Amino acid sequence: MSEWGALAALATAGATFALARGVALALGEGHRHSRDRLASFGAVEAASPSSQAGSKRRRSARARGDGTVSSARRWLRRAGLAWEPADLAGMTVASAAVPGAIVGAITNAAVPSVTIGLLGALLPLLVIHRRVSRRSAALNAQVVETLEVVASSLRSGFGFTQSLDLAAREQPEPISGELLQAIHEVNLGASTDEALQRLVDRTGDADLALAVNAVVIQRRVGGDLSEVLGNIAHMIRERIRIRGEIKTLTAQARMSAWIIGLLPIALAAVLTLMQPEQMRVLIDDPIGRVVVLVGGGLQIIGFMAVQRVAAIEY
Repeated sequence: MSEWGALAALATAGATFALARGVALALGEGHRHSRDRLASFGAVEAASPSSQAGSKRRRSARARGDGTVSSARRWLRRAGLAWEPADLAGMTVASAAVPGAIVGAITNAAVPSVTIGLLGALLPLLVIHRRVSRRSAALNAQVVETLEVVASSLRSGFGFTQSLDLAAREQPEPISGELLQAIHEVNLGASTDEALQRLVDRTGDADLALAVNAVVIQRRVGGDLSEVLGNIAHMIRERIRIRGEIKTLTAQARMSAWIIGLLPIALAAVLTLMQPEQMRVLIDDPIGRVVVLVGGGLQIIGFMAVQRVAAIEY
């Protein structure tokens, strides 16, 4: 093995372990220990007026950190994964470091190693994003049938919670698990409105949010809830039909955007593997770096422009 390959492999092993462990501590128990230390620190300095501004800044920083972790955890839950953000961070680091070290050991060059490492880091994120999209699409396709089951149960004389339980047991995943969790929260003492709002927050589905808002309003003002749910189910079914027609009409434009956006990246990766010395000029030479930055920026702008043209609001 070459000197570069041995060094890259050693650095990869150390960086993967250190970063994964560090992120796990930072996102896991580290948050609790930090809060305890900051709380005790704030208690000591509570008598000092000059510490109030610093305390506010620390609380704001903790809120931002907790919000980031909560967003990552919610994203993983929408993918149907029981991972924690620390698991995702460790997987991302490993996916970047291991392929990068292997390519570095084979090619004995930094440019292809870094390129493959960056692509490897994106792989877990792309896989999870794909799982989120598929699970969200599957859940959205079940909303209409679920509303119809709930409406039929209400017409038969069941209560709203009983109707939700019946729909959860008749429907497959992923909506059955989400409904059962909402019912479990109600059984533990949460109000029905709060449980339904958490259901919307977990799934992020716009059609389900529309139905939940209608249910909450109707439960407060009274009326025939089964008829309201039936009308909402019909409206959502028409929305799904129109959405499918729009996707069919804009499929060519969206595919063209992806081809145009990925072609330069794929070509650069191939040339880097085949002629690393020539591609090194784009990294080592100042003019080459300017060309890469300008070209990358224009590529991103063009991709976003085509996507914006193909995105039709409905």
